[in-house]
Amino acid sequence: MKILIFGAGVLGSFYAARLRDAKQNVTLLARGQRYRELIAHGIVLENFKSGVTTVSYPPIIDGMPEKDYYDLCVILVQNNQLPEALKTISSNKNIATYLVMTNYMKGPGEILDYLDEKKVLLGHVNAGGERDGHIVKYMASQSMTMGELDGSRSERLKKIAAVFRTAGLPVDLSRNMDSWKRHHLAFLLPVCHAMYLCGTCNYKLAAHKDLVRKSLLGAKEAMQMLARNGYPVEPVKLKIMFSMPLSLLTALFQKILATEIMDIGGARHVQNARSEIMKLSDDLLALADLWHEELPVLRELRNVN
Repeated sequence: MKILIFGAGVLGSFYAARLRDAKQNVTLLARGQRYRELIAHGIVLENFKSGVTTVSYPPIIDGMPEKDYYDLCVILVQNNQLPEALKTISSNKNIATYLVMTNYMKGPGEILDYLDEKKVLLGHVNAGGERDGHIVKYMASQSMTMGELDGSRSERLKKIAAVFRTAGLPVDLSRNMDSWKRHHLAFLLPVCHAMYLCGTCNYKLAAHKDLVRKSLLGAKEAMQMLARNGYPVEPVKLKIMFSMPLSLLTALFQKILATEIMDIGGARHVQNARSEIMKLSDDLLALADLWHEELPVLRELRNVN
């Protein structure tokens, strides 16, 4: 499969390296200083937990090829970078499928303004980390998730999932990826704002029981709003988690927050993606205004930040 990765941050670099090492025909698009780093050093990955470092050398390009054919373009940019990225990507009409891994709250409409609906898959990542100079320090924890817009288990979806699995990346398939992406953010955005109040430190937040409780109340009200307006809770494990008594959920989440995974995959991303998180929170509150909903806890947390 001929694959183009659009976006060479932590995640784009991670997936390009893993796919390249699995003998896939992958090209990574990077720009500016990041392009120069990759040309000079290749993709240098350092596993946070083991310290093991690997170097991969996929082809690196610094501009969108407008005529080259690709079976798959994986889009890995922040939400506030998405409009410009989509404009650039849409200049190539010879891409068979797009896998959009970017966070969003308002829905796929903006994506479909630029890309053919029949070619679009939605996905979510399974890794996190940060860049230290040209080195990408990462941790991969859960499964990737992806799905068709219409929820079908198409042959192309299964084929693309299989490609990532050959690279040692587990994949779950979702029948409602739109709801999945919205509820993921409804859950995490209040937590992000609570973390900012603790100096972007997951360990400090874990020790602040009342603030953890408030962030979970904010998540619950946002998820309930989405469900009331036609977006059922996805994934099911999220629904199960929020069926727990709040006191028990708070204690459980305090333990989760005080882990290395939440440091590497959570706090470091929250610190490096503040502008994206603020925009996504504003998008969620804009939906609340549109639907005449309140979301008082999220508004309080957002205003403090």
